[in-house]
Amino acid sequence: MATPNLFQGDFKASKVSNADIINKRRVINGYDDGLMQISPLKHPWAYDLFDKMIKNTWVPQEVPLQSDVSMWNDPDALTEQERKVFSRSLAFVSNLDGLQTNNLACNIIRHITSPEVVLAITRQTFEEALHVQSYATLVEAMQLDPEEVYGLYRQDKELYEKNQIVLKAVNKISSPHFKTGTFESDQMFLEACVSNIILEGIYFFSAFLIFYVLRRNNKMQGSGEMIQFINRDEDMHLRLFVHITNAIKEEQPELWTEEFQGRIRQNIIDAVDMEYQWGAACVGDGILGLTKDALREYLQFVGDVRLKSIGMAAQWGSQNPFAWLDEFTQGSMIEVNFFEGTVREYQTGTLEW
Repeated sequence: MATPNLFQGDFKASKVSNADIINKRRVINGYDDGLMQISPLKHPWAYDLFDKMIKNTWVPQEVPLQSDVSMWNDPDALTEQERKVFSRSLAFVSNLDGLQTNNLACNIIRHITSPEVVLAITRQTFEEALHVQSYATLVEAMQLDPEEVYGLYRQDKELYEKNQIVLKAVNKISSPHFKTGTFESDQMFLEACVSNIILEGIYFFSAFLIFYVLRRNNKMQGSGEMIQFINRDEDMHLRLFVHITNAIKEEQPELWTEEFQGRIRQNIIDAVDMEYQWGAACVGDGILGLTKDALREYLQFVGDVRLKSIGMAAQWGSQNPFAWLDEFTQGSMIEVNFFEGTVREYQTGTLEW
């Protein structure tokens, strides 16, 4: 809970030093005078991520989509299943980024008392809005029916239920009366942070995989490139919330009880299972290079990576069945590792589609 009313009333001289103020800072429940002083830093990892996000600036108009438009309009270029997978994946990620934009702006940021973390989350919110624009760019370029993309959840029960579960998880702290500062509310906020790890690090990744599989098959190349840019942003967002979660654990270790860890583990298990059910329904009998069994193993592998990132033991011990994936994404975006790599700088340009 932030320090209230610091500038109300008459001036009173204080012997509190700048060092005292910085040392009292926490991710939540820290000293916050509202002035956003970020030097010196209490949480340097947040400013480092903010700086990387700025250097990674891009806009969707830079991605060439001419070949995608031609392919989409060619009735023989894509199979019916490939079109279905593309459309359903686009529908879900466009829904998801809309939910996340609102979640960050309305739910998360108002409880953060570290100014450098606020900077990073503010930048992330902008990038989520940019992703909303990116998916709209794909819809417009392919001349898709907006009702069939944005409104698919009104016709598709599986997507409706999936969106409902995601929204329920991120809305646990959405009440205007919710405040951190108690054991119960702080655990709820920490669980919401892990829900962001799940959203950024599990739900997005299965949809990204589908776009990458199509691109590897020389189909919808521009869309796959667009996803590379978005994926690079989401990699930063994922790291941000892993840091936030681990920082809160360190600053308030009493929150990380065995019972709470069990709940977090179950949330990740449920997310992997739900994402598999959704992905399997999209894939159907499979598309070239992607089967239901491989999808299950991949999502379990991703789930284990997420568990380990917040100091928990792996659940499944699965391996990544898509050995080509890291090399594929590293071609121009991610230097080291698809899940934990560092990102190259990129300057904005002016490509048109």
